[in-house]
Amino acid sequence: MLHWKKVPPMKVGGTVWEAHHRMKGANVPSMDKKLLAALLCEDPKAEKKKKGAKKPVAAAPKNAKVILLDAKRSQNIGIALAQFRLPQDKIVEAVLEMDMAVLNVDKLISLQMMVPSADERKTLAAFLKKNKGDASKLGPSEQFLLRLGNLPHLADWLGAMLFREEFKMRHEELEGRLSTALGAAGSVLQSEALRDVLGMGLAIGNFLNEGHMLGNATGFTLPSAELFAHKLANKRGTLLHLIASTLKEKRPEVLEGMAALLVWIKNVQKFSLDYLLVEVQEVSTACAGAQKTIAQLSKESSAAEPSEEGAEDAGDDFKVHVEAFTAAMTAFLANASQQVKVLGDSQMQLQGAHAQLAAFFAEDVSKFKPEELYSQLLSFLSQLDKAAMEIDEDTSLLTVPQDHSYHLPTDPNAPPSPERTP
Repeated sequence: MLHWKKVPPMKVGGTVWEAHHRMKGANVPSMDKKLLAALLCEDPKAEKKKKGAKKPVAAAPKNAKVILLDAKRSQNIGIALAQFRLPQDKIVEAVLEMDMAVLNVDKLISLQMMVPSADERKTLAAFLKKNKGDASKLGPSEQFLLRLGNLPHLADWLGAMLFREEFKMRHEELEGRLSTALGAAGSVLQSEALRDVLGMGLAIGNFLNEGHMLGNATGFTLPSAELFAHKLANKRGTLLHLIASTLKEKRPEVLEGMAALLVWIKNVQKFSLDYLLVEVQEVSTACAGAQKTIAQLSKESSAAEPSEEGAEDAGDDFKVHVEAFTAAMTAFLANASQQVKVLGDSQMQLQGAHAQLAAFFAEDVSKFKPEELYSQLLSFLSQLDKAAMEIDEDTSLLTVPQDHSYHLPTDPNAPPSPERTP
């Protein structure tokens, strides 16, 4: 037997198989069926010679199940069903009753993967029509898909349930991350310590670049701050050591401010800002989808005609489940939609803060990437923090070589040095 995946008849048009069927197989060379049987089937006579007697051919089991699904698909559904450890009707009942004592997030995701496709629904419907509605011969996976296929808007129903179960955790996570991102952006924009340190860097840079086209700068880009790791003339310390030493002596509060800013930068680097915005949009879309599902179910339930008095109808039972489902989801969404709106407002504020950061550091807003900015700040602030600690441990980092003219006595008759303007 070849366990291949069959092309549904309705999909043959336009494929390689269309011409084959149009020609009724005339393009296929004739093959000796006797030879095919000899090559592909076991020889009963050879089996008899081996065992001394002909082994009776086993008859097909009377209760053999019909497998209509792809082998891998059927296996995956079987594995997923095994985690429930419940009869199939109890699983469906748990879905209808939103019974989270039976279900959980992982099981809801598994059920979403088991929702029958349009082709699977057609295949199962064709089997039922051929067998006069008797589904008893179908395999367990096929029978479960039949049960699921009888539930209207199943994919949307499961999606709404999953959104409800995940919402609290996702909301708290997104709310916390948005707060951190807004706090980090605000801390950078309002940091006087950062402005003072960059101002010191600008003064030092202009001193070094005096008389050069790079001198007399009015500012520098943040990536240029990496240049402050440049070695001093003593080949020991760096410009960062000089900045840190000066601040320790004259403006220790600036170093404290930079240390506080570093904490914000480290925190905002713990997650992806790009993915944060995507997640907020996903939650907003899921909320809108759940609202749409509830509205559709409510509309269809109201339009459904009740059965005659005394008559039992599965449709009435389903209507009761729909009403309970819509009532529970409506109450949940009334609060969740407001929380999602707040997340959306925070997202807009964050995007505005990022635009301010771009302008603050003279960057092109259209090309600005806040994560790159924070990475550059993290590197600069970490190096400055390290330099401040190293100064305490090794004072020779800023020692001027003994043979340097700095140590020569000042000539009282020498003309004054020209002023160096930053």
